[in-house]
Amino acid sequence: MKIFIFAVMVLASLASPVFAAPVVFDFANLKYDGSGTTLSDFTGFKPSDGVFCTVGDLCSSNVNNNILGDDLTYGLGEFTVHATGYYNGNRVAVVQDHDNGYNGLLFGPAAKGAGLGVYHESGNNSDDNVTAGEMLKLSFNQVVPVTTIGLRAEGHNTTGWITGATFEYSLDGSTWTTAFLPDNSGMFNLNLSSQNLYFKYGGGNPDQFYVSSITAIPEPEIYAMMLAGLGLMGFVARRRRQKDVAA
Repeated sequence: MKIFIFAVMVLASLASPVFAAPVVFDFANLKYDGSGTTLSDFTGFKPSDGVFCTVGDLCSSNVNNNILGDDLTYGLGEFTVHATGYYNGNRVAVVQDHDNGYNGLLFGPAAKGAGLGVYHESGNNSDDNVTAGEMLKLSFNQVVPVTTIGLRAEGHNTTGWITGATFEYSLDGSTWTTAFLPDNSGMFNLNLSSQNLYFKYGGGNPDQFYVSSITAIPEPEIYAMMLAGLGLMGFVARRRRQKDVAA
């Protein structure tokens, strides 16, 4: 009976999921040594499938050779996110822009670095963030709580947006919410659960931006706990059957 009560207590505790620690995808963490055109010429947080494109950026496709589309894939263990770029609804190239002045700060007025943006014209390296008509989609390999988004201005900082600058975000790509670009901090608190996130240039006072980071929480560690709890319940059931036979 004591074992049975203990098992019930274990299963009851599963009603409160235990979440893993938050994970930060730091897209601004990218430097280029200027010596070549392969992934090995970059240091920092790199995609697994990027290609060298214009002026030391990593792209989902070879912009200089008139190839647009595809995505960039980033992984932290088994937790992955895919970044895809769009222009007026059509697939184009998503880009991770480098900055050799990156200083490791995620937020604040001293933060340096760029992040993810969109290229929609072959060979045009003057527009590597999210501008008019462009949209960036981030897709996780699971539904996750997203707590914080990092955003950077055109100058690879958090201080360069126009006064009252806005952008738009969505969880489904159709219903959009307008928000202010976080001047002087670069930190946008989201606190929503989703598998997909969309960002685009828009709102009442739109300005260019990069998505520099995203903080999310991988799926709860509840499944292993459930298996352990169910195994324990099976053990209790077998013990009870053995006692009944012995009686």
